[in-house]
Amino acid sequence: EVQHPSEAQHEQPKAVLEHRLPQPVPSLSRAPYRYVAPKIHTDASEDQENMPPPTFKRNKDQDFKYLGQRQVVVLSDGEKPKPHLVDETPVPVPPQERKALGTISGNTPHRPAPAPPPKMSVLETATTTAGASVTKSKKKRTHIVVNGKIFTQMGKIGKGGSSDVYCVMAENYKTFALKRVKLSDCDESAVRGYKGEIDLLKKLTEVERVVRLFDWELNEEKQELCVLMEKGDTDLNRILTLRLNGTDAKFDGAFTRYHWREMLECVQAVHDHDIVHSDLKPANFLLVQGRLKLIDFGIANAIDTDNTCNVHRDSHVGTPNYMSPESITDTNASGERDEAGRPLKDMRIGKASDVWSLGCILYQMSYGRPPFAHIQNQISRIMAITNPKHVIEFPATGFNNSYLPPALRLTLRRCLNRDPEMRPKITELLGDADPFLNPETERKDGAVAMHEGMLLTVIEKVVARCKNAPFPTEAEVLGWPKTFIMKVR
Repeated sequence: EVQHPSEAQHEQPKAVLEHRLPQPVPSLSRAPYRYVAPKIHTDASEDQENMPPPTFKRNKDQDFKYLGQRQVVVLSDGEKPKPHLVDETPVPVPPQERKALGTISGNTPHRPAPAPPPKMSVLETATTTAGASVTKSKKKRTHIVVNGKIFTQMGKIGKGGSSDVYCVMAENYKTFALKRVKLSDCDESAVRGYKGEIDLLKKLTEVERVVRLFDWELNEEKQELCVLMEKGDTDLNRILTLRLNGTDAKFDGAFTRYHWREMLECVQAVHDHDIVHSDLKPANFLLVQGRLKLIDFGIANAIDTDNTCNVHRDSHVGTPNYMSPESITDTNASGERDEAGRPLKDMRIGKASDVWSLGCILYQMSYGRPPFAHIQNQISRIMAITNPKHVIEFPATGFNNSYLPPALRLTLRRCLNRDPEMRPKITELLGDADPFLNPETERKDGAVAMHEGMLLTVIEKVVARCKNAPFPTEAEVLGWPKTFIMKVR
């Protein structure tokens, strides 16, 4: 058989090619570069609506699939696929065929239509709060009418007995305090007390240290009394509670002197009109724009100017912790009777009774409690107030072991004297010579004001020094006067 020369030339290279099979040979039918097969739009599965949006997040190392078919990528024989860094854990996609989406018009999901809204009247539609049905509607404000004037009730700020005190707002947006008293729950003496309070407040309208009365109305049908008064920021009871119960609370002389002077000026203002309050306590001093004012004249009474020691009362009223001994102890019933024919009790309470109550408040500011508050039993406490043998203690240290100045303890001793005649007047306590309110008062001749409390302190120090050995020398004793004078100044 004759072999063609061209065939003979190709035989030897064929053997060589068989030995070089492991080595890559450039392909003659493919280009030496990456070639991506062109996309041919053949059916609806390749439609644009089935393509993912450009913001679709996917793993970089995962080949994206078009409806279950892998993307065709052609590499040259001389190029190997490069490893990709995996930023996120790849999510394996099982090789399964997915059905193509339908046309755009058929992609809308079919859901049942929502239920129609409930039928509402025009008024309900206009007043109902918008939103879900579980939303609570805003509570309507209560309006109170006093003598034809409308006030909006803002909230309750106090309660006592048969009366409630509310914060109300007028049409000009000013706020007031409104006391509403249910007369159906009161006895005759309480009704007289409320009417007496209105009379006294009307009398003291121009007094700056008394809470102002603006208006009042008595509703006979509802058996209700409404009293519109000046509204304060807080009362002295809350101030003292925060002060005494605070962290690291100690006696503050400036704080005590300021509020002591404020209380004295309030009581002096009503005493100038010959009125005894009879129920002084921290809760009855209202703070209005930084100044204290007196409130609650329910049991106050105008005293007889001819006999300032006697005020007729038909019952014992007041707060036991701050009541004076004479307001608790009553004498035999006098022959006088009230309008109902009941005998009146003659209780010797006058201006000195308010001084005792002020002394109890000052005692609380100094020692953290009123002088008889440590007695738990109510009857025993009242008996201790009237018992002359029960000694009131005045330690040199106040609450939390705070040092108390001797002038303060002297003022407390004078105010808490069971004999009303021995108690100081309000004018004396407010005078320039008072050692507690004016501790820095100096005399022109260089002398210092010496009072009983200061002298007692000097004697106590001398006795304590003499008890210790060795006995003081004569030179040391001669140097004591100058030392004491320097310390007093």
